[in-house]
Amino acid sequence: MQHHTLDVEIGRLLSGPLLACGPDVPIREAARRMAEHRCSAIVVMDHGEPVGIWTEHDALASAAHRTHSADARLVNALIDEPLPEPPDDPADEPANRPIRTVMSQPVRALPASTPAREAAACFVREGIRHGLVIDDNGHALGLVTQTDLVMSQGPECFLQLRTLGCAKPSKPHCIDAAAPFAQALARMREERLSAIVVCAADGSLGILTERDVVRAIGEGAREDGATAGTFASWPLRSLPHTRSLYSARQYLLDNRMRHVGVLDDAGQLCGLLGLADILRDMEHEYVRELQAALRERDDALLASRANLRLADQVVESTLDGVMITDLQGTIERINPAFTRLTGYTEADALGRNARLLSSGRQGPAFYAGLWESIETKGHWKGEIWNRRKDGTPYLEYLTISSIRDTQGLCTHYAAIFADITQRRENEARLSYLATHDALTGLPNRTLFTERIALALARARRSSKRVAVMFLDLDRFKLINDTMGHGVGDEALSVIARRLRESVRETDTVARLGGDEFTLLIEDIDDIRHVGRIAEALLLSVGAPIRTGEQTLFVTPSIGISMFPDDAQDSGRLLMQADRAMYEAKSAGKNNFQFFAAPMTSSAMERIQLETELHRAIDGNEFLLHYQPEFDVRSGRLSNVEALIRWQHPQRGLVPPDQFIPIAEESALIVPIGAWVLREACRQARAWLDEGFEFGRICVNLSARQCLHDGFLAQLANILGETGLPVNRLQLELVESMAMTSSHGGTEALLHELAARGISLAIDDFGTGYSSFRYLQSLPVDTLKVDRSFLAEVGENRPLMRDEGNGSIVRAIVAMAKSLGVSVVAEGVETPNQLRFLREIGCERAQGFLLARPAPAARMPRALPA
Repeated sequence: MQHHTLDVEIGRLLSGPLLACGPDVPIREAARRMAEHRCSAIVVMDHGEPVGIWTEHDALASAAHRTHSADARLVNALIDEPLPEPPDDPADEPANRPIRTVMSQPVRALPASTPAREAAACFVREGIRHGLVIDDNGHALGLVTQTDLVMSQGPECFLQLRTLGCAKPSKPHCIDAAAPFAQALARMREERLSAIVVCAADGSLGILTERDVVRAIGEGAREDGATAGTFASWPLRSLPHTRSLYSARQYLLDNRMRHVGVLDDAGQLCGLLGLADILRDMEHEYVRELQAALRERDDALLASRANLRLADQVVESTLDGVMITDLQGTIERINPAFTRLTGYTEADALGRNARLLSSGRQGPAFYAGLWESIETKGHWKGEIWNRRKDGTPYLEYLTISSIRDTQGLCTHYAAIFADITQRRENEARLSYLATHDALTGLPNRTLFTERIALALARARRSSKRVAVMFLDLDRFKLINDTMGHGVGDEALSVIARRLRESVRETDTVARLGGDEFTLLIEDIDDIRHVGRIAEALLLSVGAPIRTGEQTLFVTPSIGISMFPDDAQDSGRLLMQADRAMYEAKSAGKNNFQFFAAPMTSSAMERIQLETELHRAIDGNEFLLHYQPEFDVRSGRLSNVEALIRWQHPQRGLVPPDQFIPIAEESALIVPIGAWVLREACRQARAWLDEGFEFGRICVNLSARQCLHDGFLAQLANILGETGLPVNRLQLELVESMAMTSSHGGTEALLHELAARGISLAIDDFGTGYSSFRYLQSLPVDTLKVDRSFLAEVGENRPLMRDEGNGSIVRAIVAMAKSLGVSVVAEGVETPNQLRFLREIGCERAQGFLLARPAPAARMPRALPA
C-alpha cells in the first residue's frame, strides 16, 4: 500500500504575499483589492498587528443584513439601488465605511509548523476557511486557505477511486435570474450557502458565489434594478457524477473556482460540489491511512532488527572502504577497510566532514553532476581522485547511495569505495604503448587505422569527404647517416609537434615509422581546403630546425587521397596516398600531389582563382555593365540592371559565372556585393543628375550578402553617401533564396526592405520551389522569369497555346496578374519571343534582342529601330 505525506507544514503551502489593509480602508476599496488579486480574504493590520479579517463570506453576511439603516444603505450600495435620500456626507455611504466596522475578529492564527492535517481538522471543527500563518515570533507570514489544504494533501489514489457521486454533493439551491440581487443575498445568508445556482429564462444556469459579491462591491457598480443574474458567473460549469474527485479537484484548480455542478446520467443538474466537500471526505481517509501506516511501520521495525545485525557484520568485514555521513557530510561511521585505504582512524574521521578526503582535482562542475545524480536517482557511481591522510592522491571507484527512512526522506549517505590507482596506471600505460609512437607521442599505425575506420563511418552518415595524407621527409636518411640518430630523433620530434599544430584538434597526425607520417582530415566540404592545409604543411615542416649549434632544413613530399573519390576503405586510401607521395617526389620533392591528377589541377585552379579574387578587390579590377529592361508594348526603357564583370590583368574580361560561385563559397561575395551596390547607386545618381530617366537601378543580392549582420546598416550608408532615393533602387534575390524556409531571416529582411520603400524582385523565377501561398506573403513587386522558359519559343514557327515552356511563361504571367506584381521576361533573343510576350500580356522584357550589357557610357537608352 502506498502512503502519502500527511504532515506537510502549512508554512510551506503559502503561495504569495499576504493581502492586507489598514482598519480605516473603505469597504469598497478592500473589495476591489480582493477582486484584483483574486483573493478570498484580506487581513486588517493595525501598526503591524493583525486585528481582523474580512472574507468573501463576511461580504455576503454584511450585504444580507438589513436590521439597521446603515446596513440597509450598505445593501442598497451592493445591489446598486440608490436610496431615496442619499447621505449628505459621502463618508456615511455604507460601501465607504471603514473595514473595521464589518471585519471578523479575532483572526485565527496558526504556527507555520502546524501540520496540514491538523489545520484541516481545525478548519472543519471551527467552520472557517482561512487561517493566518505566523512564525515563531508571532509575525504574520500569509494566509492559508481551505483551497491550499485541499491541494496540498496527496492521496491521489483515493481521489481517483472515488467519484463525485460518492462525495454526496449537496442538492443545488436555485433562484431565478430575474430575482432581486438583495433577495439572492438574503437567501444565501439565511441558508448558510457559499453559492447559489441562478436559472435564466432560456434554461441556462449560472452561479452566484461569495467571490461574485466581493467583485460587485469592488467594482462599485451602480445599475438600477440589479438582479441575481447581473452579478452571477455564467455559465455554471458542471461535471458528470461519474468523474473522479481527483479530476474534479484539478478542474477547480485549473479554472480557479471553488464550486462545480454535478450532472446525473440524464445530464441534469443534481448537485453542487465545493472544495469543502472534498476536504471533508479526505479527512476521514487520512485518519484511516495513518493508522494503517503506523501498523506497517511497527511490523517493519521488528523485521529489520535482524537485518541490521547482519548488515553490521558485512560492513565490518568487507575489503572495500565504507563511510556513512549525515546530510551535511559529517562522518558518523567508518569500517576497518576505510582506515586501511585512507590512513584515517575513527578518532581522526568521526565528526569531521567528508571533504577531508578531497584531492582538489575535481572542479565544481564534477560535484554538481554528482549531487544532481544523487538527488534525482538516489545514487552515483564512478571514478574520483581523493587524498590519503599522508597527502598521497589515489584513484578510487566510488558508489554513493542515499539512505532513506520509512517515509522516503533521505537521512544519510553511504559511500563504498575501492582503490584502483595501480590498476588504472597499468591499464593506461599498456594502452598508450600499444597505440602510440614512443619517440613522438603521436598515434601509431594501429590507432591511425582505427581512426580512419571511424572517420569513414562518420563521413558516410554525413556525406562529407575525408582526406588521407602520406608525408615523407626528403633526404632524411642523410641526416641520420651524417649527424647521428640522436639529431635525427630530435628533428622528428620537432616535425611531429609542427604537424600537430598545423591541423585542427579533431584531425589526426600519426607516425607510421622512420620518417613517414600520415594525417587524417575530416569534415571536408571543399577539396580546396585540403590543398590549403597541404600548402601550410610544406611551409611549417620546411622551416629551419635548430638542434644544438646546427640548423637543419627538412622538406616534405605529400601525397593525398580522398574518400569517397579515390577509394572506399582505409587500406586503399593509404595505398593511393602513398602512390601520390611518390608522384610528389618524382615532381621534384617539397610539394604535394593528389592521387587523381585531374582533381589536382582543378583544385589548384580554384585555389589560384580565389587568391586572385582577393587581389582583385584591393586592385579595383571589377567593373559594371548595364542591361536595360523595356516595356513590351511601348518600347520605353523601364529599368536598368547592373551586372558585375572582372577585368583580369592576364585573363582579360572574366564573366561572372566563372568567379561568382567561388566568391560565394569563400565569403568574398560580401565585400564584392557591397562594391557592386555602391557603384550601381553612384552611377544611378549620376544619371539622375544629367536628367536621364532610367526607372530603377536593379542590383542582384546573394544569400551570404543579404543575411550578413551588417547588411541593412551598410545599405543605409550607401544610399546616404550616394544620395540615391530609395524608390530608385530595386534589389533582386534568386527564387531559391526568397522562397525556401532554409533562410529563416529572409522573409523578415524582405519586409524591412519593403518598409523602407525599396522595390524587390525575384530573379530566375520558375526554377526554385515556389509556393503560391508563400509568395502572397512576400512584399515583392516584380517576378523575373528565367530565360530557359523562352528557349523553345524562339524558333520562327506559329505559337501553340500548349507549347511546353510557352505555357509555363503564360501561367506565370497569369499568376503575377492575380497577385498584382509585374513580370519581366529574361533572355529575349528573337522577334518571335517578343511577339509571344505581347500576346500573353507580359509587361517588360530583357535580352540580347533588345540590348546587350554594356558599360554605362555605351548602354542603349532606347530600343533599336
